[in-house]
Amino acid sequence: MSGLSYLELSRASEENAAIRIDRAARAAVALLGLGTDSALRAEFDDAGSPIAMRIAGAADPLAGEELTGLAEAIGRANQGSVNLFRWSPETASFNRFASTLTRPDGGPQAAVSIQEGHPAYSSLIAGKPFTGRVPVDGRSRPAYLAPILADDGEVAGAFAVDIGPLDDLTRAENRLRGRIAAVAISVLTGVVLIGGLFLRFELLPLRKLAETAEDLAGGRQPKNVPYTERQDEIGDLAHGLERVTDLQDKLHKLAYTDPVTTAGNRARYFLDLSNTLKQAETGSNCASLIHIDFNGFAKVNDTFGHQVGNRVLLQAYVRLANVFGPRAKIARISADDFCILLPSDNKGMLAEDYAVKAIEILSTPFQVEEAEIRVEPCIGIALLPQDAHDAENAHRVAGLALRAAKTSKGSRYVFFSAPLNERVQAEMLMETLLRSALKTGLLKLHYQPQVRPTDGRLIGLEALVRWPHVERGLIPPGEFIPIAEKTGLILELGQYVLEKACKQAAKWRQTGFAFNRVSVNVSPLQFRQPRFAAMVRQMLTTYGLPARMLCLEVTENVFLDTSEQLVLDILSELQDIGVQLSLDDFGSGYSSLSYLHSLPFQELKIDRAFLTEADRHPQKEQLFEAIVGLARSLGLRVIAEGAETAGEYVLSAEHQCDAIQGYFCSPAVSPEHIEDCLDEFHKIRTSLHKQIEQKRA
Repeated sequence: MSGLSYLELSRASEENAAIRIDRAARAAVALLGLGTDSALRAEFDDAGSPIAMRIAGAADPLAGEELTGLAEAIGRANQGSVNLFRWSPETASFNRFASTLTRPDGGPQAAVSIQEGHPAYSSLIAGKPFTGRVPVDGRSRPAYLAPILADDGEVAGAFAVDIGPLDDLTRAENRLRGRIAAVAISVLTGVVLIGGLFLRFELLPLRKLAETAEDLAGGRQPKNVPYTERQDEIGDLAHGLERVTDLQDKLHKLAYTDPVTTAGNRARYFLDLSNTLKQAETGSNCASLIHIDFNGFAKVNDTFGHQVGNRVLLQAYVRLANVFGPRAKIARISADDFCILLPSDNKGMLAEDYAVKAIEILSTPFQVEEAEIRVEPCIGIALLPQDAHDAENAHRVAGLALRAAKTSKGSRYVFFSAPLNERVQAEMLMETLLRSALKTGLLKLHYQPQVRPTDGRLIGLEALVRWPHVERGLIPPGEFIPIAEKTGLILELGQYVLEKACKQAAKWRQTGFAFNRVSVNVSPLQFRQPRFAAMVRQMLTTYGLPARMLCLEVTENVFLDTSEQLVLDILSELQDIGVQLSLDDFGSGYSSLSYLHSLPFQELKIDRAFLTEADRHPQKEQLFEAIVGLARSLGLRVIAEGAETAGEYVLSAEHQCDAIQGYFCSPAVSPEHIEDCLDEFHKIRTSLHKQIEQKRA
């Protein structure tokens, strides 16, 4: 109401000021007309308000000084100031020549002009009046200014009247405004203080419920939800949060619990691992990460089914919980992999004690209705934070230790160490380099002759891959072949070797070189590929190579984890193509006489271990002779590998081996050096036979 009253007062003041200015203007033009004997005549608009003064006659009333007294009379009548101005074409301004304003000491005012930029200038120069606020002596005054026109309509000057300074007129208004503001601030301050206290009291339950909701959002389970006893909207909100709390508890169990064992799952494990590492880095505690896996557990599922396997896993978890106790955090992260976070000393002595106990209790047979099941536990251990500072790396290093334990012939638990990491890094580097070498064709094939010992005739060449590296020199196959088998690159490598060998054999055939056949090693993984036989057929067709000129060598390992029928089917496909089939490294691995008569091999290569120094050890010679005799009885061609001395060469000839292969004849060489090596071998063989004949003579 005070504000509305103030607005009404302000509006009334404006209207009153407008009326007073209009009256002052009317009085001014009337006095100017009378005081100059009608030398200045007023002109009015339709409403009767003056709009200009026009000079009548040739005389210029603005040139005399008598207007000064007239201005003072007008000022007294209007209770304001009066100012008269002449127009100056030279300065384009209205210059004051008469005024009722004085300085504080009573002296005349300084010269004043109305120039461009003055609020009334544009109106006056256009011959129109101006009503509004103008600056006078640094104060704002409501004023009326009208042009004085010559008889021809040109602007000759101007006169201005006002009703006093604006702040004098609005003093009461300003006083009222100040009082209204003070009262309003006081009232609003009181309302804010009282309302704030009231709201704080009323919103206290909401703040507590918000804290509960914040706990839920942060994954913290509140003990109870407050205000559930209230019967109002607060109570309804509390009941809703209580239902959310129950639901989150159920979801938490579903999200972080392994359904088979009730241990933590993979998500729970990585969350606990991250939290443990954060605590360990602050120095508050250290921990051990124990990764457990069972060798051969897949056979339990294959033999008895997954239900039995799950019961074994549940019993394993119960045993682990009994061993490690409530302080440990146990999680099952995959099939038979358990990870345990154990608060430990920084030397791992506590972890080692628990690892020994865990291996002992897990090695005890598991009793299920179907059978008594045994598993072989292996454990990898990482110390935190010494071995890793983040969850992903901690899990990785514990896994490295576990793999080392599974391949170790001694202890069944292994602590992570720097050499383990270096070995993995070296394998990764080797894999990267091998992939690059395959793509850029850096791998080369060398060929080792297979010669008949009785007459030195070449019966074939075995293709052997070689890797010349710019920085590391010649990388032995023993370094990169295992990496290729572990990473699956053996498939790409095997196809690379087979293609290069077929291409070289086709080239020899065109040049007339009587190489007879080229032998290529085939890995078990490559051999078991569904379209392996079709790929061989395609390769022969591409290079126009007769199938009889290609011999594929497979080792006894091809029978491991593969049914004999599957091997027979693949070999039969290859036999239908017409390629030669050779059983390589016979006697070095899974030796079984059953497949020798049932599978379509044409050749048997005796492992070099049976020929090495057999000429110097009678028992070894007898074993070698027996293997040769066995192969001949089955109609197989016999090749003795690893003939490195003259005695081993002579022994192979005496026992009528179809061929020998080894450094005595020739190492594996590039294609362009094969004939030179064969010539050198024939010289050595001729000299050897002369020595033998001389001894006999």
